[in-house]
Amino acid sequence: MPVSILQKSTVKIAFAGNVRDKKLLDVITEAAVASLTGILKLKTQWNEYSVYFVKGSLVYTSGTRKPMEKMVLDIIKSSGFISREKLILCEKQKSDVMKTVLEILIDDGYVSMLLYSKIISIAMRINMINAMLETEGDYSFEVRPKIDSVQGVRPISVAYLKPVDVLISENRDSVRTVIRSLYSTVDDNSGATYLVQKNTFIHSAVASESDFLRFFASAVSDFIEKKWTFQSFFRKDKILNSAALYIFRAVLALCIVVFLYLALMTTTLDLKREEISGRDFYFIHDKISKALTDFQDTSKGSPPEALRKVNDVK
Repeated sequence: MPVSILQKSTVKIAFAGNVRDKKLLDVITEAAVASLTGILKLKTQWNEYSVYFVKGSLVYTSGTRKPMEKMVLDIIKSSGFISREKLILCEKQKSDVMKTVLEILIDDGYVSMLLYSKIISIAMRINMINAMLETEGDYSFEVRPKIDSVQGVRPISVAYLKPVDVLISENRDSVRTVIRSLYSTVDDNSGATYLVQKNTFIHSAVASESDFLRFFASAVSDFIEKKWTFQSFFRKDKILNSAALYIFRAVLALCIVVFLYLALMTTTLDLKREEISGRDFYFIHDKISKALTDFQDTSKGSPPEALRKVNDVK
């Protein structure tokens, strides 16, 4: 297939357009057939995806909204293959050894290179699916003489992208629901035996020997046929249990308030009333007058003592 090379500054642009007019899979297929080496960039309103090609082979993907290292770490945390205690320990060590949590997990042997290769390959495919779900965005293919390979990443087969593209065309909402719920727990599982019930979707994906794109396409198909569901707070039984719990707490609080109100209203408070008579008033008045007189005598000296001092001097 002929490819028109456009000159843009020092970067050669093989082709460009908008995914509204041409599906991303068709653009990827064009680059693969032409055996191009370079970067296919897709700029959307909230993200920018980069798809790396080496001689037509799709070797890596990334997105600006969520860095690859964070994606890998989120998959590790949600997969359940690393215990929570080890993750907490690595979080405490990162400031001391000046490394990221992911680097500590790999260096200390908690994450093997085989597991890391599996997880980063899954993260790369998740980026690819999210890019294919975009309905608006400008794309351009920048031709590069060389693309450095990323260690441990398994290239993406264009053939595995086709079933996902068909599902997006037929039922975009279901694909979007599954890709956004990768870290959610699988609940009812009546037909998808490859998914571990009461565990996260991503756990089953990491444990599977199948390529993530094929695994994902099968899961979406079964999800559409209602062979399995995600655990949701809005399930009927959960809503009833939560409502019963809150009603019980409200009734209990109301009973306590009523009890305290009745206890307060039935308590008799007898106030002691004392009447002050006229005799008491004069008694108090005499006491106050005597106290003032004594105070003056103490501060100035009493008259008898003053006369006694004068006589002594004479």
